[in-house]
Amino acid sequence: MVKKIICLVLVLIMAAGLLAACSENNNNNGDETADTKESSRIPMTLSLWLPTDPGTTEEAIQLVSEAINKITQAKYNTAIELHLISRDKYQETIDEKLQAVKTANEEKAAAEEQRRRELRAQKQGGATATETEETEPPVETTINEYGIHVTTYPTVPDTQLDIFLVQGYENYTNYAYSDLIQPIDTELSGSSKVISSYVYPTFIKAIYDFGTFGVPNNHPSGKYQYLLVNKSLVDEYDYNIRELSSLLRSKNFIIDIGNQHLEDVVPLLGPVDASGMVYFSDHVGAEWSLICAQLSDITTYKDQVVPTSLLDNNSYINTLKLVKELQSYGYVGDGTLKEGQRFAMGVIEGDEESIKAYEDDYYISVYTKPMFTEEDIYGSMLSVCEYSKNVTRAMEIITCITTDQELRTVLQYGVEGVHWDYEDPDKKDTIKVISDDYSMDINETGNVFMTYAGEGKTMDYWEQFKAHNRDTISDPFMKMPDYVNDNNREDIEELLRLNEEFKARLDAVSYQDLNAEIKKMKQELAENEAFMRLLDEENEDSIVYQYVDWQETTY
Repeated sequence: MVKKIICLVLVLIMAAGLLAACSENNNNNGDETADTKESSRIPMTLSLWLPTDPGTTEEAIQLVSEAINKITQAKYNTAIELHLISRDKYQETIDEKLQAVKTANEEKAAAEEQRRRELRAQKQGGATATETEETEPPVETTINEYGIHVTTYPTVPDTQLDIFLVQGYENYTNYAYSDLIQPIDTELSGSSKVISSYVYPTFIKAIYDFGTFGVPNNHPSGKYQYLLVNKSLVDEYDYNIRELSSLLRSKNFIIDIGNQHLEDVVPLLGPVDASGMVYFSDHVGAEWSLICAQLSDITTYKDQVVPTSLLDNNSYINTLKLVKELQSYGYVGDGTLKEGQRFAMGVIEGDEESIKAYEDDYYISVYTKPMFTEEDIYGSMLSVCEYSKNVTRAMEIITCITTDQELRTVLQYGVEGVHWDYEDPDKKDTIKVISDDYSMDINETGNVFMTYAGEGKTMDYWEQFKAHNRDTISDPFMKMPDYVNDNNREDIEELLRLNEEFKARLDAVSYQDLNAEIKKMKQELAENEAFMRLLDEENEDSIVYQYVDWQETTY
């Protein structure tokens, strides 16, 4: 009798815990479908494939799998079969698995078609043929040690692959065009629309081609270029910081400081390009080229930013002239400082965290906004395989990874008390890693903003980077097809030769001879047929024509 009472109490306790968990989880996302809330949902098992660091052990994977399943089974009645593959083998493993699953499904479909043909033949011959319909297996349970019925989740068959990490634009488009990943637009506008509140919206918009086939792992993208002006020198030499809002407007200040010949001061930290420069050679984003485009602070990936000749870009030329003039006075450093040195003005690349080291000594403004690139969008995204058991249920798991801190932290850091713990058990605001048996890249395990950035960092750490993403500009050449072809290959090779020659000439020319050299170069380029063909908007093989045609066709 006592045992029966104990069992009854345990049942009531577990039921209450389950209800509380469901209530808490529903409050976390606040946008569950009616189907998600139904307690009678069919138990389902989905597979999740991610890369991991080589040091992760099988024992750790098993423990993490159990922790994940406690969350997903209670929340969705969905079990997760977790596959963590060493990063150096991940891509090869995924491609092999995709092919194996595709082959298994094709063989299954062929066998089913053969069975149907045989049934039709039996019917035509007058024989009685019975067709069987494929139905969901009945829900199975086992009784645990407390006498409680526990759901038995089905195993994942060879014909099923559900959620996996897609890395890179080439993989993404190959999988999409090969019908290996599913479009998820319906889910993103319906049961998983909460994702749009957790992932930078432009990321979602930018991945759309003929559909949306994945959820980018939200993360800080790109880096700022900051313009720094020395506070003490501004005050000492009686300058108004508002008048030093750009490099070109600060010429007199830099020269004035240089004229003081202060041993511990570099007037301009190093050579500087005009802001927002993007160069074209045999690819977009080259280090330097005679063909370029310039992005503004509000450029989006849909804007046309037509490539032009670098020597026709006034912003670039004016910045080059200023740097050359300052170099002629010996007022430009090499970008580094010796011990005890400081600089009057300089441009430094970084982010909100790294630039804090300069806040006490320098006025800081943005020189170039961070730009998100193709790699930022497509480098790490969760997709649903074409051969998933259920796309809606798979998207529920992706949504949870994107929006739920508990699941996100388990995926990234492992099991609390085993792989990580709170630094202060009372505050529970920062964590410490206590085991190296489980190690993951934070950019590969979902929305980075939903878990701790690292040891000793509170969740508030991410607030500055959320603002960073809202401040990003887009790379308008993202996803631009390869513009080198058999018809223009020789012209591109000529451009590469010209780039090398003209860069050396610009580096070597003195400030006094710069204007004459630029005039001479522009004339040479105007007479160079290969260079002019690459900028000819009527030439179908030019960089300009291909870019404009692609932009107009795509957007």
